[in-house]
Amino acid sequence: MNPVRILDIGDMQNGFLQPDGRLSIPGAHGIIGPANAFLRDAAESGLFNHTFTVMDTHFSEEYSHSEESRLFPIHCEYGTWDWELAVDVAGLPNLRYLMKNRFSMWLERNGSGARIREPVRMAAYENLYRFVENPHDTRNGVPRDEYLRGIIHGGTSAAPEVTLFGVAADFCNRYAMEGWVAWGARVTIIGDLTRGIGKEWPDVLAEERYRSIGPGRVRVMSSREFLEECTTHL
Repeated sequence: MNPVRILDIGDMQNGFLQPDGRLSIPGAHGIIGPANAFLRDAAESGLFNHTFTVMDTHFSEEYSHSEESRLFPIHCEYGTWDWELAVDVAGLPNLRYLMKNRFSMWLERNGSGARIREPVRMAAYENLYRFVENPHDTRNGVPRDEYLRGIIHGGTSAAPEVTLFGVAADFCNRYAMEGWVAWGARVTIIGDLTRGIGKEWPDVLAEERYRSIGPGRVRVMSSREFLEECTTHL
């Protein structure tokens, strides 16, 4: 049986990719066009079964108490231009969004946002780390692990294949990769569609902590190489 093929788009938001974003990453603006071209090819070719768009999502009511506030100014605040996607994900299959207010998408909401009183913002806060169909209307969020168990273990024993790109390689995306490996996935990182803040993927993967990852579990390749490989196997 064929493995489930998942596309994970990490934090491709104005706050990181646009020159006037609140936490603009040097060189990241240049990946918007190539990322959109890749996403169009993916949508037209049916390369993936599921698409997860992960969005960094902060709230001014709680940001000063967060780990990130010691490193970075507030950014990607829910509902602002800074928070909106810088890429077009329309047409991608089984599209779901996952909002997070910490570096890792694999954590749980910690309850520190009790002072958020505006109903729409509070609903978004309560659905952090859940999969939603629309990040602007966050009702009916599904718990992350419950949703993943349904698609990963729903009828196939093959290891899922996850394709990952976005920002930042040395922060949120590294944790995304770690979690997918823990789920038993084989991970392909699209190197030319990622950017780091202090490190790029080759230096991240060279760290001691990743030497125990088995061969063939994580690889880095260009979007062109990936698309050519997929075309060969179609």
